[in-house]
Amino acid sequence: MTPALEFSGIEGGYEPGLPILRGAGARVMPGEIVTLLGPNGAGKSTLVKAAAGLVPVWAGRVTLGGRDITGMPAHRMVHEGLGFVPQTENVFANLSVLDNLKLAAALVAKRRRRELAEMFALFPDLDRQRGLAAGRLSGGQRQMLAVARALVASPSVLMLDEPSAGLSPKLVGVVFDRLRAVRDAGVPILLVEQNVKAALALADRAVVLVEGRERLEGAAREVAADPRLKALYFGAHEEAA
Repeated sequence: MTPALEFSGIEGGYEPGLPILRGAGARVMPGEIVTLLGPNGAGKSTLVKAAAGLVPVWAGRVTLGGRDITGMPAHRMVHEGLGFVPQTENVFANLSVLDNLKLAAALVAKRRRRELAEMFALFPDLDRQRGLAAGRLSGGQRQMLAVARALVASPSVLMLDEPSAGLSPKLVGVVFDRLRAVRDAGVPILLVEQNVKAALALADRAVVLVEGRERLEGAAREVAADPRLKALYFGAHEEAA
């Protein structure tokens, strides 16, 4: 089966000669939620931004449904079928919920758009707040709106960067429950997360990055039970402990 999204030997970073990604690899298969884990500075957010065309890739390949999208400009990605929800500034705070979704829909061809009614059915909290300015939503509702904006373009894969950041445990549960519904509706997900426990409970598979390359990969439940996980987060001295 062709991966929905695959990274192979990715090298890249923000400044020439200062690589953050050092041969990183990962894949998302159809029907999966995959979480990218790792300590701060491991390159998790950089990897998804490289796929989204926001970070230069110097070597390696990114493929979407088998098509090479390496180095494609960011503004083309939505048309190729790659949805990306950044950690911050992912909605227009002064626009209403409805206008945020209408604006997202206007960016893609009519044949590609998902009906706004589908989004409100998937995110009933947004339906109740459709006339409210996005800046007045709760943190969890704002993240749901950001996901809905990405889904309007009917992506074949959805990437999210730290969707639980700043949320209470209760709201994390609400947002992650909606992400399961997105996966169940046929959109595979690549999720960058620092909330390790919640991410492993949500995901089907996990990839752990350290210093720009993958060091551990497997079924989420197996990674959660692997004694190497703690060592990779806290350093080699843990392995000897």
